[in-house]
Amino acid sequence: MWKRLLILPILLIVVSWGSTPACADEILDAMNEAIEAYKDKEYAEAAESLDYAKQLIQQLRSEGIMKFLPEALPGWESKTAETQSMGMLGGMSGVQKEYWKPGTGDQGRKRITINIMAESPMMQGMMAMFNPMYAGAQGGKLQKIKRNKAIVTYNPDSRSGEANVLVEKSYIVSIKGVSVDEKDLMDYAEAVDYKGLKDL
Repeated sequence: MWKRLLILPILLIVVSWGSTPACADEILDAMNEAIEAYKDKEYAEAAESLDYAKQLIQQLRSEGIMKFLPEALPGWESKTAETQSMGMLGGMSGVQKEYWKPGTGDQGRKRITINIMAESPMMQGMMAMFNPMYAGAQGGKLQKIKRNKAIVTYNPDSRSGEANVLVEKSYIVSIKGVSVDEKDLMDYAEAVDYKGLKDL
């Protein structure tokens, strides 16, 4: 019974994220190792195998989120998106992609970084930033981006800013810009596929 209860959720997650058979096998192998260790009363080893399976699942989830990051806008270039494991943030997983554009005149190279952080136990605490009073205290303004609640801050003197977008209380999309115009920041904030995230 314990074995079936443990493996069924893993199978559902693997199928829903469209993993490759090899990765699915690796997850199930880790689960089976945990089960065997549990039966042998090797609890530390069982916990380690379960943690490894969890990490693999978080990696799968991050890879599934990548497709919702925008391509580089005209005149910009970008790096390949990368997965992130944020163990210090309650096991939160996510993806990151960097974009850049040569500056003009005495302006430095424009840089935009987009992070999509998936739901975790820490999300409840992080959602406090979307409180209007908190946003105002941090110099930000509350607004909607593609019908999603967002906090936007921009400093015209340093030409830097950040937009944090809350998607279905399950994802936080962070768009950070350095040496950019506010329009650059908002163009990338608007380019994220929020509908795709909502439909996951």
